[in-house]
Amino acid sequence: MGNVIAALMMPLLLSLASPAAAQVAVSTPPATAEVAYRPVNPRDPMIPSYVYGDLTGTGSLKTKSDVPAESVAKGTFTIHELTLTGIMVDSRGRQALLRDDAGNMYTLKAGRLNDSTKTNVPGVSGIVRGKQVTLMTRDKEVRRLTLGEKE
Repeated sequence: MGNVIAALMMPLLLSLASPAAAQVAVSTPPATAEVAYRPVNPRDPMIPSYVYGDLTGTGSLKTKSDVPAESVAKGTFTIHELTLTGIMVDSRGRQALLRDDAGNMYTLKAGRLNDSTKTNVPGVSGIVRGKQVTLMTRDKEVRRLTLGEKE
């Protein structure tokens, strides 16, 4: 009798011990970064964002038509106006982000200084080492900038 009860109870116990696998149907494909993030107005993250009613903003924003910098175009550009705002490291090497007194952005990459339109600034070269940037001109002027230091 004990064997009969055990034989009848075994399938019942096994069905309770292993829950049935859930049936899941995927209705949408997985989202990629390109699909999930499509900004309406992609902006330069290095330029401060001024919103309506912000009392600290300048009230005027530079547009692409303001670039290249007038000082570079006129030939009055000097390395002494630049401040170091950041250093980026990627597989191709180090890049330094610089800004002049007028707010124009520059990139020092592979020994060349480029403005925001990726146009080479003539007569200026440089090196990025650690948190320090060394800028040099054709006239043998040298300026060292360190990240985080006020000049």
